[in-house]
Amino acid sequence: MPTQLARTQVTHTPQVERALETARERWHDDSDSRLLLHLIEAGERSIREERTRQIDERRAELERMSARYAGMFTESLASIREGWPE
Repeated sequence: MPTQLARTQVTHTPQVERALETARERWHDDSDSRLLLHLIEAGERSIREERTRQIDERRAELERMSARYAGMFTESLASIREGWPE
């Protein structure tokens, strides 16, 4: 089918065959090309969700660290600077 989009060929290595067989268990009536699209979409979604989860975990850790030191510095930055020589 003519297209202006880039195309990619995939050699059916043992890893690709295994992935296609796994995909065929879920999408049993689809062609190999369609199965590869399903796998790509599922992989991208999985990576995006993992990245979001990592960001959320990092933010939560920063919040825990911030809470641990809350109240430790009660002076404002301006009052601290008053004692510094110019």
